[in-house]
Amino acid sequence: MIRPGVLLLLLATLALASPAGAQVFYEAPVTPTQAEPRPTAPTPYDPIADLLSSLPPDQSTDSAEAEPEVTPREEQEALLTAPFTPGAQPTAPILLPQTPQAIPPIATPRRPTPGRPTLDRPVMIDETDRSPDSPPTQIDLGYEARVRGSASSAQGLQGPLDGGWTVRGPDGAALYGLQLVDRSGGALEGAWRALGGSGRVGLIESLERSGSMLTVRINRGYGRPLTVLRLSAASNGGWVGDITDEAGTRAVTMRRN
Repeated sequence: MIRPGVLLLLLATLALASPAGAQVFYEAPVTPTQAEPRPTAPTPYDPIADLLSSLPPDQSTDSAEAEPEVTPREEQEALLTAPFTPGAQPTAPILLPQTPQAIPPIATPRRPTPGRPTLDRPVMIDETDRSPDSPPTQIDLGYEARVRGSASSAQGLQGPLDGGWTVRGPDGAALYGLQLVDRSGGALEGAWRALGGSGRVGLIESLERSGSMLTVRINRGYGRPLTVLRLSAASNGGWVGDITDEAGTRAVTMRRN
């Protein structure tokens, strides 16, 4: 082991023996805390990374120029203003503004017109505060006038025999009731009803009119003879003549009901 004194002597000898008067200084040992940082290796130059770092954040190498965002309204206006090309189909449907439809007003219900009073019993003479019926309104009068006019027009198209008639025997007893249809210019039709007690009804077999003469044939059923009326017009608007059946022939008259 070399002693410290010997070590200093050796260092001094070396300093005096160095050429050109070189001096040797003693350097104290460097502690780990005073050590200089070790230089790191230089980073190689990357031109691609340099180019990417110089671009703005919203750009990339996939698109050289960023396209502006188009709103739906701008797209619709572009479709409306685009020139028309025959045979070309639009890339998107053209949506035109819809006109709002007006809401129809709510119809106000009309108040019902008060009708005539409903009576549950007859009105007595001494009940002066009650009326059997209210006076007719203008609607009632107009309806009645139309009904009367229609009936009068229909009656004008009928012949003189149209309507109901009653046949009576020589003693005045009612034998038959006849309902005749006399269309102007058409054939006679009718039905009969027995008034002697049986009350049977049926269609008249035949009606023949020749001038002022009228022949009526009534079929009362199987096995019974026909009842034949031969009548002529009278001056009072009725008809007179005779009737023939199983009881024989006797005088009769026929008058309108």
